[in-house]
Amino acid sequence: MVQPGEVREGMTVRTADGHRLGVVAGVGDVHFELEPGLVPVPRRDYLVEYSDVAAVSGHDVFLAPGAQLALEEDDDGGALPPRSHDDMDREP
Repeated sequence: MVQPGEVREGMTVRTADGHRLGVVAGVGDVHFELEPGLVPVPRRDYLVEYSDVAAVSGHDVFLAPGAQLALEEDDDGGALPPRSHDDMDREP
C-alpha cells in the first residue's frame, strides 16, 4: 500500500492504464482529494483512499484497477488541510 507521505498536492492522478483523471487537491491521513481536470460547474471533488492507489511514480499517482472514487461530502466545501502546513489543523 502507498503511504500518505508519498502523495502530494498538485500530483497528477491517473487510472491504472494511464488516463488522466485530475490532480491531488488535498491530502489526509486515510485519503486524498481528487479534483477533476478542468473545474466543472458545479465543482465535484472525489475522495480516494490510499488503499486504492497502485503506485506513485514521479509526479503521477496511478490508481489500482477497480478503484472506488467517493464523491466528497464535505459540508463547508473546502479542501482538506495540507499535511505539511503548521498553521492549520490536520484532517481528523
